Amino acid sequence: MGDYVQYFNNLIATINDIPNKLMSVLSIIHAPIQHLTNVLIVTNILLGLLVVTSIANVYMLWRNGKKGR
Repeated sequence: MGDYVQYFNNLIATINDIPNKLMSVLSIIHAPIQHLTNVLIVTNILLGLLVVTSIANVYMLWRNGKKGR
């Protein structure tokens, strides 16, 4: 009977250690994820500028083509 009690005590101790181990892993992963988030924000801004520039270019080409007729 004592072996079962010891087994369950070890099992409970292991289960209680899971949140601490998970928090240590999450703290290690947080910095790279934050860096990726910042990179994605910059990429989205640059992509938006590219779209605006492309729309302006198409409009100018259309306007210049219309004047030539």
